[in-house]
Amino acid sequence: MKRGYKVTDVKREKKIGIAAENLKEFIEKSAQKLGFNVRCADCRLYVAEDGTQVDDDEYLDTLPPQTLFILLKNTEKMVTDFDYYYSMIRSTKKDYIDIGTAAKDFLSTNIKEKFKVFQKYISAADDAKTMLSERTQDPVWFEGLEASEKTKEQSMSKRVKERMRGYYYKTKSALQSSELYIHSKNGRGKKLIDQFLSDLRNILESYKYNEDYFNRRAGKNKMCNDTGLFKCGGLWNIKKCTYEGEHIINPYRSREERIIFQTWNLDHKIELSRSIIPKILEAIEGLYNGDIKCVLCDSYGKPGGLETDRYFLQIFTKENLKLVHIVCHHKGRHDAHSDLYTVCKNCFVGQSIEYK
Repeated sequence: MKRGYKVTDVKREKKIGIAAENLKEFIEKSAQKLGFNVRCADCRLYVAEDGTQVDDDEYLDTLPPQTLFILLKNTEKMVTDFDYYYSMIRSTKKDYIDIGTAAKDFLSTNIKEKFKVFQKYISAADDAKTMLSERTQDPVWFEGLEASEKTKEQSMSKRVKERMRGYYYKTKSALQSSELYIHSKNGRGKKLIDQFLSDLRNILESYKYNEDYFNRRAGKNKMCNDTGLFKCGGLWNIKKCTYEGEHIINPYRSREERIIFQTWNLDHKIELSRSIIPKILEAIEGLYNGDIKCVLCDSYGKPGGLETDRYFLQIFTKENLKLVHIVCHHKGRHDAHSDLYTVCKNCFVGQSIEYK
């Protein structure tokens, strides 16, 4: 009976699905699909995660379907998943700096054990360099970053702004791919959505993309202490992290911690994709159809508007965001919900869009 597996090569540039009954068939198909110009006898198969060589059918049968394998030529050296991704983290090559997504994928299984290894490098960092700020003072910290980033605080501010832009473009993409945006009569739905997105971006720009969140020299809005130490906020539905003293990191201290910090999430308690964006679309559809319930006075009717600033708070601010260690990032559905923030003409104030 054939079983399904995944295979890649030493470069890990693509993963291929293979169905095979035995080891010989698996290696033959893998070599062919990966474009290996060698005999199958000159290939070796390894489990990607831990580097164990698979050399007989009996062992292959013990591994679960969809296990990822690495097929190597005899001239190539096996590198485990952990060693591969940690080499990426330590690399100075620009192409390998932005590895947050890859690291999260890698850390999706056996997280605790893998973070013990990461923790060794974090613990070995030099505290003496933590409070240094200028590129000229701690050049190693800035390896792989743009030359325009002159201080650690400037660099960390840029990182949070990138995350905020990501939330904006995720919202924009979802709304602009909706039926209302594409197929509404006379383009009215498109106009409403574009106006909402314009208002949302204007608010975000007025708050400077919340650049203070990761800046240790900022005021009350920063998420760290004065040295740059961040603490995990815990699961979305609890008040604090249960891993007391373990889920902490200071990306200002070392280059390794700066990059590992990319695996920490700004987690939406009310979920962006599952709740906020659908409610935004539902609210705009209400404006489009003239079916409005005012969130302030509970009246029904038209015309009316949409309180964009309420959605801004849910998408971009600490009112709905928690900074969490990857272990505390719950990927399942959150039992917290957004709402329809539509208002009647009499209550129409602030950053809103109006249906006429």
